[in-house]
Amino acid sequence: MRCAQLRTALSARLDGEPAGVPDRRLDKHVARCAACREWLERAERLRAPLLADGADEPSAEWTAGLLARIGGLGGEDAGVVEDGGAEEGRPGQGGGGRTR
Repeated sequence: MRCAQLRTALSARLDGEPAGVPDRRLDKHVARCAACREWLERAERLRAPLLADGADEPSAEWTAGLLARIGGLGGEDAGVVEDGGAEEGRPGQGGGGRTR
């Protein structure tokens, strides 16, 4: 197996999903492969803050911050999607999709 395939299995294992590869094989590879060991350590560091409060999913504050950074809704409006008057044409364009 290639490192990319094993990293996919490691990711699944971190998420509590079936890895499709025996744990023993994953652990043996990580012990021998510095690149995969570093990848796994980074993945675990990135995952730790999400699990710090014991929740199964990220906090509302974390989600709002992420949405704000990617240009989505943030703050108190997080999770609220408005129609924007898109009867016709592209969503959110309103006015029947006509340009002015």
